[in-house]
Amino acid sequence: MLSPTRSSAQTILKAVVTTASTVIQESTRTITEQKEESNDADDSEPSKKKFKDDTEVEVETSVTTQTTTTTTQIRPRPLKKRKVCVSFGYCGAGYFGLQRNAKDKVHRTIEDELVEALVKVDAIPQAHADDMSKMAFQRAARTDKGVSAVANLVSLKLSPLENLTELVNEQLPKQIRMFGVKRVAASFNSKNSCDARTYIYILPTYAFCPIEEITSESYRVTSEILQLIQEVSNEYLGSHNFHNFTSGKKFTDPSARRHIFSINIADPFIEENVEFTIITIKGQSFMLHQIRKMISLIIAIVRGIASRDTIQQAYNADKIDVPKAPPLGLVLEKLHYDRYDKKFGKDGQHEALTWEQAETEIKKFKEDIIIPHIIKKEITDKSMFSWLFFGPMLSRYEHTSPYFSIVTYIIPTLLGRLRHLPFVQKILDNTLMNELDDDDDENGGDE
Repeated sequence: MLSPTRSSAQTILKAVVTTASTVIQESTRTITEQKEESNDADDSEPSKKKFKDDTEVEVETSVTTQTTTTTTQIRPRPLKKRKVCVSFGYCGAGYFGLQRNAKDKVHRTIEDELVEALVKVDAIPQAHADDMSKMAFQRAARTDKGVSAVANLVSLKLSPLENLTELVNEQLPKQIRMFGVKRVAASFNSKNSCDARTYIYILPTYAFCPIEEITSESYRVTSEILQLIQEVSNEYLGSHNFHNFTSGKKFTDPSARRHIFSINIADPFIEENVEFTIITIKGQSFMLHQIRKMISLIIAIVRGIASRDTIQQAYNADKIDVPKAPPLGLVLEKLHYDRYDKKFGKDGQHEALTWEQAETEIKKFKEDIIIPHIIKKEITDKSMFSWLFFGPMLSRYEHTSPYFSIVTYIIPTLLGRLRHLPFVQKILDNTLMNELDDDDDENGGDE
Protein backbone atom coordinates (compact mmCIF):
# COMPACT_ATOMS: atom_id res chain seq x y z
CA MET A 1 0.00 0.00 0.00
CA LEU A 2 1.44 3.33 -1.10
CA SER A 3 1.75 6.16 1.26
CA PRO A 4 -0.52 9.21 0.83
CA THR A 5 2.41 11.38 -0.18
CA ARG A 6 3.56 9.06 -2.95
CA SER A 7 -0.01 8.55 -4.24
CA SER A 8 -0.57 12.29 -4.56
CA ALA A 9 2.66 12.71 -6.52
CA GLN A 10 1.67 10.00 -9.00
CA THR A 11 -1.76 11.55 -9.49
CA ILE A 12 -0.26 14.96 -10.23
CA LEU A 13 2.30 13.47 -12.65
CA LYS A 14 -0.42 11.56 -14.52
CA ALA A 15 -2.50 14.73 -14.88
CA VAL A 16 0.50 16.65 -16.27
CA VAL A 17 1.23 13.91 -18.84
CA THR A 18 -2.42 13.80 -19.95
CA THR A 19 -2.59 17.59 -20.35
CA ALA A 20 0.68 17.70 -22.32
CA SER A 21 -0.54 14.94 -24.63
CA THR A 22 -3.77 16.81 -25.30
CA VAL A 23 -1.90 20.05 -26.09
CA ILE A 24 0.45 18.24 -28.50
CA GLN A 25 -2.44 16.54 -30.32
CA GLU A 26 -4.32 19.84 -30.74
CA SER A 27 -1.18 21.59 -32.01
CA THR A 28 -0.51 18.80 -34.50
CA ARG A 29 -4.10 18.90 -35.76
CA THR A 30 -3.97 22.70 -36.24
CA ILE A 31 -0.68 22.56 -38.14
CA THR A 32 -1.99 19.77 -40.38
CA GLU A 33 -5.14 21.70 -41.20
CA GLN A 34 -3.15 24.84 -42.03
CA LYS A 35 -0.85 22.87 -44.33
CA GLU A 36 -3.80 21.27 -46.10
CA GLU A 37 -5.43 24.67 -46.61
CA SER A 38 -2.15 26.07 -47.91
CA ASN A 39 -1.69 23.15 -50.31
CA ASP A 40 -5.25 23.51 -51.55
CA ALA A 41 -4.66 27.20 -52.25
CA ASP A 42 -1.39 26.53 -54.09
CA ASP A 43 -2.75 23.68 -56.19
CA SER A 44 -6.02 25.33 -57.20
CA GLU A 45 -6.32 26.95 -60.68
CA PRO A 46 -7.53 30.54 -61.04
CA SER A 47 -11.28 30.49 -60.85
CA LYS A 48 -13.41 31.99 -63.62
CA LYS A 49 -16.20 34.43 -63.04
CA LYS A 50 -18.66 36.08 -65.39
CA PHE A 51 -19.83 39.66 -65.40
CA LYS A 52 -23.26 40.78 -66.49
CA ASP A 53 -22.12 41.10 -70.07
CA ASP A 54 -21.04 37.41 -70.05
CA THR A 55 -17.38 38.40 -70.40
CA GLU A 56 -15.22 35.67 -68.86
CA VAL A 57 -12.39 36.86 -66.58
CA GLU A 58 -9.72 35.02 -64.63
CA VAL A 59 -9.44 35.61 -60.87
CA GLU A 60 -6.10 34.74 -59.25
CA THR A 61 -6.10 34.14 -55.44
CA SER A 62 -3.00 33.67 -53.24
CA VAL A 63 -3.14 32.58 -49.54
CA THR A 64 -0.34 32.52 -46.90
CA THR A 65 -0.32 30.59 -43.55
CA GLN A 66 0.32 33.67 -41.45
CA THR A 67 -1.95 36.30 -42.99
CA THR A 68 -4.65 35.48 -45.52
CA THR A 69 -4.44 38.00 -48.46
CA THR A 70 -6.58 37.87 -51.60
CA THR A 71 -5.30 39.63 -54.76
CA THR A 72 -7.66 39.82 -57.74
CA GLN A 73 -6.55 40.65 -61.32
CA ILE A 74 -9.26 41.04 -63.96
CA ARG A 75 -8.01 40.21 -67.46
CA PRO A 76 -10.80 40.36 -70.07
CA ARG A 77 -10.34 37.97 -72.92
CA PRO A 78 -9.76 39.89 -76.18
CA LEU A 79 -12.67 39.69 -78.60
CA LYS A 80 -12.09 37.32 -81.48
CA LYS A 81 -11.32 39.20 -84.67
CA ARG A 82 -13.75 38.77 -87.54
CA LYS A 83 -13.47 39.30 -91.30
CA VAL A 84 -15.61 42.32 -92.12
CA CYS A 85 -16.11 44.93 -94.80
CA VAL A 86 -16.40 48.63 -94.08
CA SER A 87 -18.37 51.02 -96.31
CA PHE A 88 -17.20 54.63 -96.23
CA GLY A 89 -17.25 57.80 -98.33
CA TYR A 90 -14.91 60.76 -98.58
CA CYS A 91 -14.22 64.07 -100.25
CA GLY A 92 -10.68 63.77 -101.59
CA ALA A 93 -9.77 67.46 -101.23
CA GLY A 94 -6.53 67.99 -99.32
CA TYR A 95 -5.50 64.33 -99.33
CA PHE A 96 -2.88 62.51 -101.38
CA GLY A 97 -5.26 59.84 -102.56
CA LEU A 98 -6.73 56.88 -100.72
CA GLN A 99 -3.89 54.42 -100.18
CA ARG A 100 -2.00 54.49 -96.89
CA ASN A 101 1.77 54.28 -96.57
CA ALA A 102 2.51 53.77 -92.86
CA LYS A 103 6.09 54.97 -93.32
CA ASP A 104 5.07 58.23 -95.01
CA LYS A 105 4.23 60.78 -92.32
CA VAL A 106 4.12 63.76 -94.71
CA HIS A 107 1.57 62.91 -97.41
CA ARG A 108 -1.75 62.45 -95.63
CA THR A 109 -4.22 59.96 -97.17
CA ILE A 110 -7.83 58.90 -96.57
CA GLU A 111 -6.74 55.51 -95.21
CA ASP A 112 -4.49 57.26 -92.68
CA GLU A 113 -7.59 58.83 -91.14
CA LEU A 114 -9.64 55.62 -91.27
CA VAL A 115 -6.97 53.31 -89.82
CA GLU A 116 -6.04 55.73 -87.04
CA ALA A 117 -9.70 56.06 -86.09
CA LEU A 118 -10.00 52.26 -85.84
CA VAL A 119 -6.96 52.21 -83.54
CA LYS A 120 -8.41 54.94 -81.30
CA VAL A 121 -11.61 52.96 -80.70
CA ASP A 122 -9.64 49.72 -80.07
CA ALA A 123 -11.04 47.95 -83.13
CA ILE A 124 -7.49 47.13 -84.26
CA PRO A 125 -4.12 47.25 -82.45
CA GLN A 126 -1.41 49.72 -83.41
CA ALA A 127 0.74 46.85 -84.69
CA HIS A 128 -1.87 46.15 -87.38
CA ALA A 129 -1.95 49.81 -88.35
CA ASP A 130 1.82 49.73 -88.81
CA ASP A 131 1.65 46.53 -90.87
CA MET A 132 -1.75 46.35 -92.54
CA SER A 133 -1.11 42.86 -93.93
CA LYS A 134 -1.58 41.53 -90.38
CA MET A 135 -5.29 42.36 -90.57
CA ALA A 136 -5.73 41.21 -94.21
CA PHE A 137 -6.51 44.78 -95.27
CA GLN A 138 -7.71 45.23 -98.87
CA ARG A 139 -9.34 48.21 -100.59
CA ALA A 140 -11.94 47.69 -103.33
CA ALA A 141 -10.86 50.62 -105.52
CA ARG A 142 -7.86 52.90 -105.21
CA THR A 143 -8.51 56.58 -105.88
CA ASP A 144 -5.88 59.17 -106.72
CA LYS A 145 -5.07 62.57 -105.28
CA GLY A 146 -8.11 64.83 -105.17
CA VAL A 147 -10.57 62.09 -106.23
CA SER A 148 -13.64 61.51 -104.05
CA ALA A 149 -15.84 58.49 -103.33
CA VAL A 150 -19.53 58.33 -102.46
CA ALA A 151 -19.13 54.77 -101.17
CA ASN A 152 -15.85 52.87 -101.27
CA LEU A 153 -15.19 49.66 -99.36
CA VAL A 154 -12.32 47.93 -97.56
CA SER A 155 -12.13 44.43 -96.10
CA LEU A 156 -10.11 43.58 -92.98
CA LYS A 157 -10.09 41.65 -89.70
CA LEU A 158 -11.08 43.58 -86.58
CA SER A 159 -12.77 43.27 -83.20
CA PRO A 160 -16.55 43.57 -83.79
CA LEU A 161 -17.35 46.34 -81.31
CA GLU A 162 -20.90 47.46 -80.66
CA ASN A 163 -21.76 50.80 -82.30
CA LEU A 164 -18.48 50.68 -84.23
CA THR A 165 -19.74 53.01 -86.98
CA GLU A 166 -20.73 55.73 -84.53
CA LEU A 167 -17.49 55.39 -82.56
CA VAL A 168 -15.32 55.66 -85.68
CA ASN A 169 -17.25 58.64 -87.08
CA GLU A 170 -16.58 60.51 -83.85
CA GLN A 171 -12.87 60.23 -84.64
CA LEU A 172 -13.09 61.12 -88.36
CA PRO A 173 -13.16 64.56 -90.00
CA LYS A 174 -16.51 65.57 -91.50
CA GLN A 175 -15.33 65.01 -95.07
CA ILE A 176 -14.86 61.29 -94.33
CA ARG A 177 -17.82 59.19 -93.17
CA MET A 178 -18.18 55.53 -92.29
CA PHE A 179 -21.58 54.15 -93.35
CA GLY A 180 -21.52 50.66 -91.90
CA VAL A 181 -19.70 47.42 -91.21
CA LYS A 182 -20.79 43.88 -92.12
CA ARG A 183 -19.33 40.47 -91.44
CA VAL A 184 -18.21 38.72 -94.62
CA ALA A 185 -17.08 35.25 -95.60
CA ALA A 186 -13.47 34.34 -94.83
CA SER A 187 -12.71 34.13 -98.55
CA PHE A 188 -14.03 37.65 -99.26
CA ASN A 189 -11.65 40.14 -100.87
CA SER A 190 -13.06 43.62 -101.42
CA LYS A 191 -11.15 44.07 -104.70
CA ASN A 192 -11.27 40.62 -106.27
CA SER A 193 -14.86 39.91 -105.20
CA CYS A 194 -16.13 43.11 -106.82
CA ASP A 195 -18.02 42.50 -110.08
CA ALA A 196 -18.26 46.10 -111.27
CA ARG A 197 -17.59 49.70 -110.31
CA THR A 198 -19.58 52.82 -111.12
CA TYR A 199 -17.89 56.21 -111.44
CA ILE A 200 -19.31 59.64 -112.17
CA TYR A 201 -17.51 62.61 -113.69
CA ILE A 202 -18.90 66.09 -112.99
CA LEU A 203 -17.90 68.84 -115.42
CA PRO A 204 -19.11 72.17 -116.82
CA THR A 205 -20.86 71.85 -120.17
CA TYR A 206 -18.64 74.50 -121.74
CA ALA A 207 -16.06 71.72 -121.95
CA PHE A 208 -18.07 70.51 -124.97
CA CYS A 209 -18.30 73.90 -126.64
CA PRO A 210 -17.33 73.54 -130.33
CA ILE A 211 -13.93 75.00 -131.06
CA GLU A 212 -15.49 77.44 -133.54
CA GLU A 213 -17.49 79.09 -130.75
CA ILE A 214 -16.35 81.26 -127.87
CA THR A 215 -15.85 79.12 -124.78
CA SER A 216 -17.17 80.78 -121.64
CA GLU A 217 -19.19 80.02 -118.51
CA SER A 218 -22.28 81.43 -120.20
CA TYR A 219 -22.29 78.52 -122.68
CA ARG A 220 -25.40 76.32 -122.64
CA VAL A 221 -25.28 72.88 -124.23
CA THR A 222 -27.87 72.07 -126.90
CA SER A 223 -29.86 68.88 -127.25
CA GLU A 224 -27.88 68.11 -130.41
CA ILE A 225 -24.59 68.33 -128.52
CA LEU A 226 -25.97 66.13 -125.73
CA GLN A 227 -26.95 63.53 -128.31
CA LEU A 228 -23.48 63.74 -129.86
CA ILE A 229 -21.86 63.22 -126.45
CA GLN A 230 -23.96 60.08 -125.91
CA GLU A 231 -23.17 58.72 -129.38
CA VAL A 232 -19.43 59.25 -128.90
CA SER A 233 -19.59 57.71 -125.41
CA ASN A 234 -21.28 54.59 -126.77
CA GLU A 235 -18.05 53.79 -128.65
CA TYR A 236 -16.63 52.62 -125.29
CA LEU A 237 -19.32 50.00 -124.63
CA GLY A 238 -18.26 46.36 -124.57
CA SER A 239 -14.82 44.77 -124.23
CA HIS A 240 -11.85 46.61 -125.73
CA ASN A 241 -8.11 46.96 -125.39
CA PHE A 242 -7.63 50.17 -123.38
CA HIS A 243 -3.81 50.18 -123.44
CA ASN A 244 -3.87 53.78 -124.75
CA PHE A 245 -6.03 54.89 -121.83
CA THR A 246 -3.56 54.19 -119.03
CA SER A 247 0.16 54.33 -118.26
CA GLY A 248 2.73 51.60 -118.79
CA LYS A 249 0.47 49.03 -120.49
CA LYS A 250 1.45 47.37 -123.74
CA PHE A 251 -1.05 46.33 -126.39
CA THR A 252 -0.08 42.69 -125.80
CA ASP A 253 -0.78 42.87 -122.06
CA PRO A 254 -3.97 40.84 -121.37
CA SER A 255 -4.82 43.08 -118.41
CA ALA A 256 -5.32 46.03 -120.78
CA ARG A 257 -8.60 44.51 -121.95
CA ARG A 258 -11.52 45.92 -119.97
CA HIS A 259 -15.31 45.74 -120.23
CA ILE A 260 -17.64 48.76 -120.07
CA PHE A 261 -21.26 47.95 -119.19
CA SER A 262 -22.86 51.37 -119.55
CA ILE A 263 -22.09 55.07 -120.00
CA ASN A 264 -24.69 57.83 -119.81
CA ILE A 265 -24.84 61.62 -119.92
CA ALA A 266 -27.26 63.32 -117.49
CA ASP A 267 -29.47 66.32 -118.13
CA PRO A 268 -27.58 69.56 -117.43
CA PHE A 269 -28.16 71.68 -114.33
CA ILE A 270 -27.07 75.22 -113.42
CA GLU A 271 -25.13 76.30 -110.33
CA GLU A 272 -24.07 79.94 -109.89
CA ASN A 273 -24.75 80.69 -113.56
CA VAL A 274 -22.51 77.83 -114.72
CA GLU A 275 -24.05 74.81 -116.43
CA PHE A 276 -22.87 71.36 -115.37
CA THR A 277 -23.56 67.78 -116.38
CA ILE A 278 -22.61 64.34 -115.04
CA ILE A 279 -21.28 61.39 -117.03
CA THR A 280 -21.86 57.99 -115.37
CA ILE A 281 -19.64 55.04 -116.32
CA LYS A 282 -20.08 51.45 -115.11
CA GLY A 283 -17.31 48.99 -115.87
CA GLN A 284 -15.95 45.71 -114.64
CA SER A 285 -12.75 47.42 -113.52
CA PHE A 286 -10.65 50.41 -114.51
CA MET A 287 -6.93 51.01 -114.88
CA LEU A 288 -4.98 54.00 -113.63
CA HIS A 289 -6.23 57.21 -115.31
CA GLN A 290 -8.51 55.22 -117.64
CA ILE A 291 -11.70 57.15 -116.91
CA ARG A 292 -10.02 60.55 -117.07
CA LYS A 293 -8.54 59.66 -120.47
CA MET A 294 -11.91 58.36 -121.69
CA ILE A 295 -13.57 61.65 -120.68
CA SER A 296 -10.75 63.63 -122.29
CA LEU A 297 -11.20 61.92 -125.64
CA ILE A 298 -14.99 62.44 -125.56
CA ILE A 299 -14.38 66.17 -125.03
CA ALA A 300 -11.82 66.32 -127.85
CA ILE A 301 -14.17 64.63 -130.34
CA VAL A 302 -17.26 66.67 -129.41
CA ARG A 303 -15.34 69.95 -129.60
CA GLY A 304 -13.99 69.03 -133.01
CA ILE A 305 -10.35 68.70 -131.97
CA ALA A 306 -10.16 64.95 -132.67
CA SER A 307 -11.93 62.91 -135.36
CA ARG A 308 -14.88 60.60 -134.64
CA ASP A 309 -12.83 57.46 -135.35
CA THR A 310 -10.11 58.28 -132.79
CA ILE A 311 -11.63 56.00 -130.13
CA GLN A 312 -11.61 53.00 -132.46
CA GLN A 313 -8.03 53.83 -133.48
CA ALA A 314 -7.03 53.91 -129.81
CA TYR A 315 -8.04 50.26 -129.44
CA ASN A 316 -5.41 49.24 -132.02
CA ALA A 317 -1.74 48.51 -131.39
CA ASP A 318 -0.54 51.97 -132.46
CA LYS A 319 0.34 54.29 -129.60
CA ILE A 320 -1.91 57.33 -129.15
CA ASP A 321 -1.05 59.78 -126.39
CA VAL A 322 -4.43 60.60 -124.85
CA PRO A 323 -4.30 63.41 -122.25
CA LYS A 324 -5.98 63.10 -118.86
CA ALA A 325 -8.97 65.25 -117.94
CA PRO A 326 -8.67 67.11 -114.59
CA PRO A 327 -9.07 64.87 -111.52
CA LEU A 328 -11.48 67.18 -109.68
CA GLY A 329 -14.71 65.89 -111.22
CA LEU A 330 -14.02 62.16 -110.82
CA VAL A 331 -16.01 60.35 -108.11
CA LEU A 332 -16.34 56.65 -107.25
CA GLU A 333 -20.08 56.25 -106.76
CA LYS A 334 -20.85 52.56 -106.24
CA LEU A 335 -19.34 49.08 -105.97
CA HIS A 336 -21.22 46.01 -107.19
CA TYR A 337 -20.97 42.55 -105.53
CA ASP A 338 -23.69 40.65 -107.38
CA ARG A 339 -22.03 37.21 -107.32
CA TYR A 340 -21.08 37.46 -103.64
CA ASP A 341 -24.59 38.61 -102.68
CA LYS A 342 -26.14 35.71 -104.59
CA LYS A 343 -23.91 33.14 -102.88
CA PHE A 344 -23.64 34.49 -99.33
CA GLY A 345 -26.26 37.23 -98.98
CA LYS A 346 -29.01 34.88 -97.78
CA ASP A 347 -27.06 32.10 -96.05
CA GLY A 348 -28.18 33.22 -92.59
CA GLN A 349 -24.70 34.23 -91.46
CA HIS A 350 -23.86 37.09 -93.81
CA GLU A 351 -25.62 40.06 -95.39
CA ALA A 352 -25.82 41.34 -98.95
CA LEU A 353 -23.41 44.20 -99.57
CA THR A 354 -26.06 46.60 -100.83
CA TRP A 355 -26.20 49.02 -97.84
CA GLU A 356 -29.90 49.95 -98.11
CA GLN A 357 -29.93 50.81 -94.40
CA ALA A 358 -27.40 53.59 -95.07
CA GLU A 359 -28.87 54.75 -98.40
CA THR A 360 -30.26 58.00 -97.00
CA GLU A 361 -26.99 58.88 -95.27
CA ILE A 362 -24.94 58.03 -98.38
CA LYS A 363 -27.16 60.17 -100.62
CA LYS A 364 -27.00 63.06 -98.18
CA PHE A 365 -23.20 62.86 -98.03
CA LYS A 366 -23.01 62.92 -101.83
CA GLU A 367 -25.39 65.86 -102.24
CA ASP A 368 -24.23 67.91 -99.24
CA ILE A 369 -20.47 67.31 -99.24
CA ILE A 370 -19.01 65.86 -102.45
CA ILE A 371 -20.94 67.51 -105.30
CA PRO A 372 -21.03 71.01 -103.73
CA HIS A 373 -17.28 70.85 -103.15
CA ILE A 374 -16.56 69.89 -106.77
CA ILE A 375 -18.87 72.58 -108.18
CA LYS A 376 -17.54 75.30 -105.90
CA LYS A 377 -13.94 74.31 -106.58
CA GLU A 378 -14.53 74.28 -110.35
CA ILE A 379 -16.24 77.68 -110.35
CA THR A 380 -13.52 79.20 -108.18
CA ASP A 381 -10.40 77.64 -109.68
CA LYS A 382 -11.66 77.02 -113.24
CA SER A 383 -9.57 73.85 -113.55
CA MET A 384 -11.50 72.66 -116.62
CA PHE A 385 -11.16 76.02 -118.37
CA SER A 386 -7.42 76.07 -117.65
CA TRP A 387 -7.03 72.52 -118.92
CA LEU A 388 -8.96 73.22 -122.13
CA PHE A 389 -6.68 76.05 -123.19
CA PHE A 390 -3.34 75.35 -121.54
CA GLY A 391 -3.31 71.60 -121.01
CA PRO A 392 -1.90 69.01 -123.41
CA MET A 393 -5.24 68.57 -125.21
CA LEU A 394 -4.51 70.82 -128.18
CA SER A 395 -1.08 69.40 -128.95
CA ARG A 396 -2.10 65.73 -129.16
CA TYR A 397 -4.32 65.59 -132.24
CA GLU A 398 -4.34 66.68 -135.87
CA HIS A 399 -6.45 69.78 -136.44
CA THR A 400 -8.42 70.90 -139.50
CA SER A 401 -10.44 73.71 -137.93
CA PRO A 402 -9.51 77.26 -139.06
CA TYR A 403 -10.08 78.36 -135.48
CA PHE A 404 -7.32 76.13 -134.13
CA SER A 405 -4.67 78.84 -134.42
CA ILE A 406 -6.87 81.21 -132.41
CA VAL A 407 -7.26 78.71 -129.58
CA THR A 408 -3.67 77.48 -129.68
CA TYR A 409 -1.69 80.67 -130.14
CA ILE A 410 -3.66 83.90 -129.84
CA ILE A 411 -5.53 83.21 -126.58
CA PRO A 412 -2.49 81.80 -124.69
CA THR A 413 -0.34 84.68 -125.94
CA LEU A 414 -2.91 87.24 -124.87
CA LEU A 415 -3.31 85.69 -121.42
CA GLY A 416 0.46 85.47 -121.09
CA ARG A 417 0.75 89.21 -121.55
CA LEU A 418 -2.04 89.77 -119.03
CA ARG A 419 -0.65 87.46 -116.37
CA HIS A 420 -0.12 90.42 -114.03
CA LEU A 421 -3.89 90.46 -113.54
CA PRO A 422 -4.95 88.32 -110.52
CA PHE A 423 -7.60 86.24 -112.34
CA VAL A 424 -5.24 85.51 -115.25
CA GLN A 425 -2.46 84.46 -112.88
CA LYS A 426 -4.91 82.12 -111.13
CA ILE A 427 -5.78 80.40 -114.43
CA LEU A 428 -2.11 79.89 -115.24
CA ASP A 429 -1.36 78.62 -111.72
CA ASN A 430 -4.22 76.09 -111.90
CA THR A 431 -2.87 74.75 -115.17
CA LEU A 432 0.52 74.21 -113.57
CA MET A 433 -1.04 72.47 -110.54
CA ASN A 434 -2.99 70.08 -112.79
CA GLU A 435 0.26 69.09 -114.50
CA LEU A 436 2.00 68.56 -111.14
CA ASP A 437 -0.90 66.41 -109.89
CA ASP A 438 -0.61 64.22 -112.97
CA ASP A 439 3.12 63.76 -112.33
CA ASP A 440 2.40 62.69 -108.74
CA ASP A 441 -0.15 60.11 -109.88
CA GLU A 442 2.16 58.11 -112.14
CA ASN A 443 2.44 55.22 -109.70
CA GLY A 444 0.54 52.41 -111.37
CA GLY A 445 -2.43 50.38 -110.24
CA ASP A 446 -6.14 50.33 -110.79
CA GLU A 447 -8.46 53.20 -110.04
